[in-house]
Order: sequence, then C-alpha cells, then structure tokens
Amino acid sequence: MKKIKLLVSGTMLLVTSVASAQAVKADQGFYVGLEGGAATYDIDIERHHDVRENNDAGMVRLGVGYQFNPNFSVEAGYFRIGDTTLEYRDRYSREFYSGDVKGFDLLATYKFTSVLPGVYVKGGLTLATLTETGSYEFNDGYTSSVSHERASQSGAGYLLGLGYEYDVTKSVSLNGGYTRYQSLGGNSKADVNLFSLGLKYRF
Repeated sequence: MKKIKLLVSGTMLLVTSVASAQAVKADQGFYVGLEGGAATYDIDIERHHDVRENNDAGMVRLGVGYQFNPNFSVEAGYFRIGDTTLEYRDRYSREFYSGDVKGFDLLATYKFTSVLPGVYVKGGLTLATLTETGSYEFNDGYTSSVSHERASQSGAGYLLGLGYEYDVTKSVSLNGGYTRYQSLGGNSKADVNLFSLGLKYRF
C-alpha cells in the first residue's frame, strides 16, 4: 500500500507541475507504449482468521495503437501481472496458493484537450488467463504427505481507467494513471487495481 501511495503522489506531482507545458504533436498516426506499475489484487474469496495474504504485485504492459485525432485513439496491448499469494497454516498442516495473470486487451481512449488538457479516460475489453498453483503439506509426527495442483482459467473481462499524459516532444510522451481490471480470466471474483507510469512513442 505504501508503494501505491508513493506512486499516486508522484503522478499528481507530475500533473500539477507540467500541466501548462504540453508540446505540439501530430494529430494522428501509429504509436507504441510501455508501462509498468504497482498492482493490487482484489479477490473475493472466503478467508480464515489465520491466513497470510499478499495481494501486491508488479505489472508490465506493452501496447500498440492508432491516434485518429487529438482526442480519440484505439490501442491493443499485452499485459502480465505478478503473483498474489495466500497461506493457511495450523498445527499439523500448511496450504499455500499463488496466482498470476497474463493476457491481451483492446481499449479506446478519449483525451481532453480544452477543459482538462492532458487528462484522459479509457475503457476496453480483456482476454486473459488466470493461473493458480497450490500445495498442501501435512505432518502430525506420525504420517506426512505433500501434494501439488495447478489450474488455469481463461476468459473475457473489462477495464476502466483515467490518467494524465504529458507530451515531452512531438514524438514522445509520459503518462500516469489508474486502471481497474474487472473479471480477469473470466472470473467475476478476480479484479485488479493498477497504478502505473508509462512512456509512449509516436511515429
């Protein structure tokens, strides 16, 4: 959570310090983008009082898009989110589970140019795979056993987000924002909050 707060503070500082210095750029054309950030899983499952949970992970995304005009663009991307983990432990046993996500998205972005220059909103669809691995260990001093399992679930979901983009030159821009990934892997209980920073290059 501390990492997320620092990232949000840094993004807001960037917005307030450079909002009035947008560079002139081409109104349309292809571009590529790379972004990374801090992700937090929001998974709706039953938790026991003795569970150890780590929902913070890193995320990276590579996108390719087309800018139709100063306001509107369409983009396709590949993303990958690191592990979330859960651990249950009692006197004789231990259960450990981890999950990660990778997939593709298709999104549309609308960027304000007059009222709130540089601010954008976005929405789109995702097609992702949620992979879960687990292990169970038992040892009561007389008998012991260990078992492992692995399962994957693929499906469609959607995303919504907002952010700010600053044009460094006619070809290069920086951006930062928040994205909510909903129903990853087609699982209605698997969502992610992402705070990210990115770099975009326009051809």
